Amino acid sequence: MSTWLWPLLLVVVSNVLYNIASKSVPPQCSPYITLVATYSTATILSLICYFVFDWQKNVLSSLHTLNWTAFALGISMVGLEAGYIFMYRLGAKISIASLLSNILLAVILFLVGWLFFKERLNAVQIAGIIICIVGSIMLIIGGDR
Repeated sequence: MSTWLWPLLLVVVSNVLYNIASKSVPPQCSPYITLVATYSTATILSLICYFVFDWQKNVLSSLHTLNWTAFALGISMVGLEAGYIFMYRLGAKISIASLLSNILLAVILFLVGWLFFKERLNAVQIAGIIICIVGSIMLIIGGDR
């Protein structure tokens, strides 16, 4: 685990900031203009990171290695971010929305991993998934109480 601890922390810290920012988008601001500003910022930051960390690589040769995954990531990121903004605008609680979506994501990715990548889980992990599903149902049933 120690080899992927820092990326895990990066994901967690970034997700906290991401959800706080998504919840805080002003209601009068178009979600799509927000995404334009978001991706402009991401583009600039990505270019800075490229030149700081991958400066020895040729930009053109790096561009030639792109495939469908870069475009699928772009499409999925717009869907993710617009989805969160709309969820929060429709009254989703920040303490529940991300939790529910991540539990559903984990369950679906378990199925994807099992069906397409031949990944296996042990009995304890499967029990954890079942507990997460039960917990999600309890969160949904609990509503705004």
